[in-house]
Amino acid sequence: MDILRFLTGHSPPLVKRAYRRFFGDEQWFLAVNAGLPMADSAIAGRQPAAELKVHHAPPGRFWADPVPIVRDGKVWVFFEDYSFASKKAAIACAPVSADGHLGEVATALECPYHLSYPFVFEHRGQLYLIPDTWDENRVELWRCRRFPIDWRLERTLLDDVHMGDPTLHRQDAKLWLFGTVSEARARANDELHIYVAEALDGAWRPHPANPVVSDRRRARPAGRLFFRDGQLIRPAQDCGGGYGRAVVLNRVDELNERVYAETLVGRINGTELAGNRGTHTVNYAGGLEFLDGRILRRRSRTTQERDQVLAAR
Repeated sequence: MDILRFLTGHSPPLVKRAYRRFFGDEQWFLAVNAGLPMADSAIAGRQPAAELKVHHAPPGRFWADPVPIVRDGKVWVFFEDYSFASKKAAIACAPVSADGHLGEVATALECPYHLSYPFVFEHRGQLYLIPDTWDENRVELWRCRRFPIDWRLERTLLDDVHMGDPTLHRQDAKLWLFGTVSEARARANDELHIYVAEALDGAWRPHPANPVVSDRRRARPAGRLFFRDGQLIRPAQDCGGGYGRAVVLNRVDELNERVYAETLVGRINGTELAGNRGTHTVNYAGGLEFLDGRILRRRSRTTQERDQVLAAR
């Protein structure tokens, strides 16, 4: 075991890939932190001291992209529920206790196509969901009819656009939609684009500076934008060393219809949790911090096919 640990931690990339191919595959899980947020520690330059509750999917599935919301005084989390058998994901949800335990998991939204990154939010008294529908070449808006498992397709926000992890932010009486955009079905991690509108049902305009970020180490969204000590923070994925390597925290210095600028201020590796190999989502609700991670498990044919899909983006 010590030799294997040495090989996977200190050897060249080819050796690492060979090890994973024959001995294991990475699968995603959810983690809930009821203590000091890891993002706060990362921004302050301190070593995180998280109190993580880890939740693994049942066999044949993985869970990722947790997006929480408070509803009627209770915290709920929505997340990607990927099935290796169907080779696609639905959106699942579950209530979460104050100490980070998940309640009964239910399917909130399922379509004939793949869904992930369930960006759930409240707007003018209504609850909405924008899932990642990158494979369908559009960005969809769903409205909740009966919480948490009855959703109706309200409209298409963007058509003929491959957008990864669409993330909505409200500021200055405008709605700003962040996401990595890939033309001609190229990789989806490299270039951050912003679209702006005055209303959800309004016309969405591309930012004139698009792509506002061209760097796979900090382009793709990794959760809601949030404020810390009066500063607006945009979580992003570091995909420089491979998909889902880490979350980087960027301070938004300027956001308007002419200019976008940000500065790197922190990083969450997720390695504080034993066996974890990375993270690519961080979100907050009800005093809880939600992250995901990935561990090495026995490899299967279906996970190889999932890798090929992700690598082709």
